[in-house]
Amino acid sequence: MNRTLKGQGFDPLQPAEASDPGPISIDLPDPSAGTAPLPAETEYEIVGGINQNIKEPDTEASNAASESMLVDTAWEMGDPGSAMGAAEEFAPVDAIFGSYPDLMDNALAEVVIGPDNRVRVQNTAIYPWRAICGLRILAANGARYIGTGWLIGPRTVITAGHCVFLHDAGGWARSIEVIPGLNDATRPFGSHTGTALRSVTGWTQSKNRDHDYGAIILPPDHRPGAQTGTFGFAVRDDAFLRNAALNLSGYPGDKGGSQQWFHAQKAKSLSSRVITYEIDTAGGQSGSPVWVLQNGQRYAVGIHTNGASSGNSATRIVTPVFNNMQNWKNQGA
Repeated sequence: MNRTLKGQGFDPLQPAEASDPGPISIDLPDPSAGTAPLPAETEYEIVGGINQNIKEPDTEASNAASESMLVDTAWEMGDPGSAMGAAEEFAPVDAIFGSYPDLMDNALAEVVIGPDNRVRVQNTAIYPWRAICGLRILAANGARYIGTGWLIGPRTVITAGHCVFLHDAGGWARSIEVIPGLNDATRPFGSHTGTALRSVTGWTQSKNRDHDYGAIILPPDHRPGAQTGTFGFAVRDDAFLRNAALNLSGYPGDKGGSQQWFHAQKAKSLSSRVITYEIDTAGGQSGSPVWVLQNGQRYAVGIHTNGASSGNSATRIVTPVFNNMQNWKNQGA
C-alpha cells in the first residue's frame, strides 16, 4: 500500500527565473515495511573504525565548516569560459577508490556493460546538462579524485557520500571544486570551491552502501544554481520505477573526466534503498543524478554510486534521503 502526499518540497528542474510549478506528488512507502531491527542484546564489533550498530543511519553528518569560515577559505578557480590550467588538472581517478582502494585492482567501481552505448553531451551550456557538475576533490590526505554532482538549489550540490567523505583518504575532503557544465577546457558557469560538506552516519560511520549520499554547500557568494537551474527530486514507488525511463549523465574518467556523457535505460532491479540498472558508466560518474523526465519536468530518483558487471547502481531517494536533501537545499538557499 502506498500513500500520496501533496507538497511544495522542491524545485522541478527549471531555470532560476521560472515561477513556482505548484504541488508535486510523492509516493511514500508503506511504513510497516522495512528490515527487522538489530536485537537489543547483540552488537556488531567495531573494526577499522566502521560501526554497523548505527540505529539512525540517515542522521546528518557534517564537517562543521561554518559559513563565516567558508567566506574566508573558499576560493574560485577560474572564470566563466576560462581554460583549466595544467597545475589544476586532476588525474581521472574516481573518488570511490578513496573508500574502497581494493577496487583499483579490478576496476569495477562503475562499468560499461556490454557495448558502450554512452553518448557525449556536446552542448553542456543548456538545461539540464548545465546543472550537472564535474567535481575535483582534494582529500584530507592530499590525494586527488574526480566525481560528479548536480545542483538542487542555488548553492547545494548533491553527490555520492564517497565523494565528500573518503574513509581511506582521511575522512572529510579538504575541499571540492564544483564546475557546472564542464566541457573539456570550458567552464561556462565558472568554478566554485566548497568546504562545507554533508553526508549521513550510515556512510561516514558504517560505510554502508545503502547510505552513500552527500552534499556540498557552496559559500554564500557562490550561487551557480541561480544561473543553471536545478534538478527536482522525488520519492517514487517500485511500480513507478520498474517502468520508468532512467536517465544518467556525468563525467567519466575513461573519457578524461572533463566531458559529460549520457546513457539511459530502465531499471534492472530494485531494493528498498538501491536502484540497479545496466546504464553504462565509468569511474568519475560517482554522484551523477539518476532522473526521470515526466510531463516536461525532471526529478532525480537516485544518486549514482557504484556497480559491477552484473549492474551499476544508485542510492535510491526514499523518504529519509528526500528529507535530508530538502534540509541541505534549504542550507544552500
